[in-house]
Amino acid sequence: MRAFVALVRREYLQHRGAFLYAPLILIGVVTFLIAASFVSGRYHYYASGPVPGTGYRLFDTLYLGISALWGGYLFIALFFYFADAFNADRRNNQMFFWKSMPRTDFSILMSKLTAGLTILPLLVYFALLLTGVVAAAATFVAPFALPLLALPDLGGTVTAYLQVSATALGYLVVLLLWYAPFFAWVGALSTVVGRWSIPLALLIPVVISLFEGVIDFGSAPGGSYLLTFLRERLSFSFDIGALQAAVLANQPIDVPGLLSRLVATTNWLSLVLGLVFAVAVIWAASEYRRRRVLKG
Repeated sequence: MRAFVALVRREYLQHRGAFLYAPLILIGVVTFLIAASFVSGRYHYYASGPVPGTGYRLFDTLYLGISALWGGYLFIALFFYFADAFNADRRNNQMFFWKSMPRTDFSILMSKLTAGLTILPLLVYFALLLTGVVAAAATFVAPFALPLLALPDLGGTVTAYLQVSATALGYLVVLLLWYAPFFAWVGALSTVVGRWSIPLALLIPVVISLFEGVIDFGSAPGGSYLLTFLRERLSFSFDIGALQAAVLANQPIDVPGLLSRLVATTNWLSLVLGLVFAVAVIWAASEYRRRRVLKG
């Protein structure tokens, strides 16, 4: 168990630049730009008169939008992490050290999957929380520079901060589990072809679907059973209407309602089968490493 924890910690140490330092730098840049905009006076706000509650709603909407941006950053970073980390041991021969402990190839690769789905996303979530504090501070400063903006209520802002943070965490957990098989697929490919797994992860399903279309003459729904399945799997069903209603409502976001709707609309059987597929391809990649890489 200690060795597995050490493996996970190694992944953090090797990739903290993308998941810790880069987000902190981005937060610093955003904070500087916000402060500079107030100091320079180069801002515009158009309204015919004071708008009550705009400060509170501004933070609510702003923080939710920031959550979506950080989510996009995280999933792009994880895609490149899985495309590189599963092959990095071959370039610097670290896997010979870990196998001498001894550690199996499966445990080594599972530590990378575990780090990619837990430690690294938590670092970005921590950056999201810090960004929320910066956004809250900006909404309290803005009314002094823009008199038409109403000063937000402290209690309401704190409530909104906690509500949005909880909503973002709930969606983050479900989405990480939902897309785990795609990350595992990219990682497994990288053990064979290295960084070429980035294009091949997309090219291989396309080639298979084309071959499928030749065999059944394109009679499959959507032209391909595989592509139809992947489109449905990739398009995780966000309840946009519920999110918009939560943001536009003149009250704090209903976290229990949103999360219960998320639980109700998620295909949990498909999610569990996806996790089984993720473990299976990781096992196949570990067998490849054990049988072929060391012999090569």
